[in-house]
Amino acid sequence: MTEDYLLLFCRFPYKRGSEIIQIKLFSTVSFLYLRSILGCSQDCISQVTVNRAGTHVVAFCPFPRTGITELVTWNLETEDHKHITRCPTVLTKGLCFDLHFCLGVCSGEKYLRLWDLTSRISDRALSYNIYKLRSEGTEEVIPMGKTQRYAVCRSIRAGTVYVWNLTRRRFACRPVRVEHGLYSSTDVVLAHDFKLYIFTDRSRNSSIDAASCPFQTLLVYDLIKRSYVRRQTGITVNSCPQHKYCVLGNGRTLLGLSETRDHLILWDLDSGTIKHEIKPSHRESLLCSCPVQDLQPNVTPRREKTLMPWDIRTESQSAKKRRLEREAQREREAKRRLEREKYNLIDQYLLSGDEQVVVCSYFAHHLNVFSVVSQEHLHSLGEKTSLLSLHTAAITYTGSHLVLTSYNHEHRTPHITLWDLHTGAVRKRLGNEAGVCCVAITDNAERVVFGVRGSNKLKVWHPFKRNYRSICGYGNLMIEYSSKLHLTEGGTRAILLSGQLSLWDLEAGSVLSVLSLDAHVRCMKLLLGCQTSVLLGLSHSPALISVRLTSSTVSSETQVSQHGDLFGESSSSEEEEVNL
Repeated sequence: MTEDYLLLFCRFPYKRGSEIIQIKLFSTVSFLYLRSILGCSQDCISQVTVNRAGTHVVAFCPFPRTGITELVTWNLETEDHKHITRCPTVLTKGLCFDLHFCLGVCSGEKYLRLWDLTSRISDRALSYNIYKLRSEGTEEVIPMGKTQRYAVCRSIRAGTVYVWNLTRRRFACRPVRVEHGLYSSTDVVLAHDFKLYIFTDRSRNSSIDAASCPFQTLLVYDLIKRSYVRRQTGITVNSCPQHKYCVLGNGRTLLGLSETRDHLILWDLDSGTIKHEIKPSHRESLLCSCPVQDLQPNVTPRREKTLMPWDIRTESQSAKKRRLEREAQREREAKRRLEREKYNLIDQYLLSGDEQVVVCSYFAHHLNVFSVVSQEHLHSLGEKTSLLSLHTAAITYTGSHLVLTSYNHEHRTPHITLWDLHTGAVRKRLGNEAGVCCVAITDNAERVVFGVRGSNKLKVWHPFKRNYRSICGYGNLMIEYSSKLHLTEGGTRAILLSGQLSLWDLEAGSVLSVLSLDAHVRCMKLLLGCQTSVLLGLSHSPALISVRLTSSTVSSETQVSQHGDLFGESSSSEEEEVNL
């Protein structure tokens, strides 16, 4: 069971006396049958698990005769079925809450096996169900234009792009432009200023994996002119997942990860060459401000016998010397472990709204803050007792503050921390907050709103006023890790997508409205302007849903200038209103 689906695994007779796996999907709201996902006849499933985001099913298929175990996955939205990897032993128990950490217990082994499925989850060569129906859902929604009158929707179906006019009532149910076959499933496509930047033509190097080969060609497609306006060859852009790239500024700079994923790179899209490399500075130790003795409780490699005061008083000189040597060794090892973490690979990064500040996480006890403008390493945010991650975090528009969740291993307490990115110091901290799965922050960092997994409440925290309160939601609200939270109107209202779309008044402490959807929302984009709008992309349909938040102080009818229409949708015989 996931947040959206009840999953029923069935085995049916197949051709030539074999059997095939089918996954039946039922709605968790109406309990009605929705659709089926096919597997293949090679699946011999002993156990299934679902990641906490509810996007993938991971199954463990042991074969006792051959003594191996296969890990297979299904994408619940794209229905993509992959045989990810093999293990040379029989697995008896497995668990996968996060695709980064898939754990397995194998027969006859006294240790756990760990897999990172994200490295191969996007490899199209591993797909088995090539006979599945084409999916027409929306993968990404990108607003376009200075006034954000248009939106470009990148379809799940490779090579298909839709352009929607968000202001014309006549085009509320149909796109103004549809393009097919622009790129393949192995290409990376970024949209900016009505242009598609298509990175293609991977280099053919037999010594490395095909999915890791860099891109050598950049194609620029103009959606208004409906033609390719540039072809740049001879470039070398490292291969990364789609969401790891970002086109900056006026569309001439690309932000991405290096080949080894240990630093950031800025490419010049005009020439295809590397403009800058943003690397962390290792001249100053991450631990320079921390006494070595403070590291001992968190990194002791093995449990030592607790010595009571009378044991220490009766301790011989030789025993005391051995004990002090062990303590010194543990302190040195603790320092080396934290020092080695500085050379970990980048797990995730957050870019501020003004594209000036970027924060990187490394599966470590520290975060690095960089300036995109000066390409400098500004600060290292470190906590000796907590692993710092950006999976549940939010950054202000100007990159002045960062709020994130972490767990203190020494005191065994979860907390929310507000960091000042200008000084690299902790401003405020809220303790004993477990299960935080979505968080948002205002531009001035004076209000932090977050939701807790399994609850129907939003919690509002004012870090500088020491004010903290909860707002009860509606009856069937259940906040999960897949929930998305945004603040609008200066932080006085919140928009929450958690199965249903809801609007919250944070000043009055109440829920204003709830929109129930009869389809699964795959992506969400918030538009801020004279009227706040929410764009919702569906997982099964190319239709784009636009939800406008009306206000008593803003008129809902505004005249639209036809001179702003870029795709020939204007009509001289009619005057249309902004009313979807």
